[in-house]
Amino acid sequence: MQISRISVITVCYNSEKTIRRTIESVLNQTEAPFEHIFVDGASCDNTVKTIEEYKSQYEERNILLRVISEPDEGYYDAMNKGVHTANGDIIGILNSDDYYEKNALEILRKYTTANSEADIFMGAIYIHNGQQIIRKQAKNTKYYQTSRHFNHPAMFAKIGAYRDVGDYVNGNVHNDYGWYLKALKMEKKVCIIPDVLTNFTIGGESSRKSFKNTIKRIKLKYQTYRENGYSALYIIECVGQELVKYLLLKR
Repeated sequence: MQISRISVITVCYNSEKTIRRTIESVLNQTEAPFEHIFVDGASCDNTVKTIEEYKSQYEERNILLRVISEPDEGYYDAMNKGVHTANGDIIGILNSDDYYEKNALEILRKYTTANSEADIFMGAIYIHNGQQIIRKQAKNTKYYQTSRHFNHPAMFAKIGAYRDVGDYVNGNVHNDYGWYLKALKMEKKVCIIPDVLTNFTIGGESSRKSFKNTIKRIKLKYQTYRENGYSALYIIECVGQELVKYLLLKR
C-alpha cells in the first residue's frame, strides 16, 4: 500500500516547558504530515494554550491540528486514544519532550515508497542525556530480540498494523516494546531506516532510575517477553540491560 497521509501523535501532560520544540520540529519538516494529534491528560499548566498558539502555523502548512484534553488512565491509554483518532495511513508517536530531525518525514516517505510491503518502519535516534548525545541504531534480528535495537520514538506503523496488533496495554512501562514483540510474532514486516529520525530526551517516566525502580523494570520487562512467548532465559537480557542503565545513570 502506498502511503499518502502521515499522522503524528503527541501524548502530553504538563509539558509547557518542552512542547514548543516538539511542535516546531513538526511544523519545520521538509515534508509536512497530514495531521498532528495531541492527546493531553488534562494538564493544569499552559500546555494546551501553548499548542493552540500554533494553530495558524498549522493552517499555513496545511496540517490538520487536533487536540484532545481530558483525563486518561496513563501514557498508553493516551496513545491508544491518538491511534483511534488518527486518519492517516501511517502513524508515528512523538513524545512531548522529543523532537524530529528536520527531514525525518521526508526520509520516511522515501522508505515507505521503496518498501511498500513493510508494516513497520523504524529509524535511528539521538539520545540526549544531559551530558552527551548518543546515536542508537535500530535493528531487526531474526533469532534474538532486545529492546537495545528498538526505537519507539522513531517507529512508524501503518494503520493496518495497529488494527491487527491491537492497542498498547496499560500498566507496564515496557508495553511499547511489548506491542512490537506482538507485531513480530504476527509476522509483521519491519523496514529499518539507518538515518536518525528523532531526538529522544532522557528524563521522562521511562528514564527514572533508582535501584528499587530498576528491580521493578526488570520484572516488567521479563513479563513482557514471557507474555509474547519468549524463553525464560530472557531474564538474563532483562537483568543485564536494566542494571547497565542503572549504573550509567547513577554516575
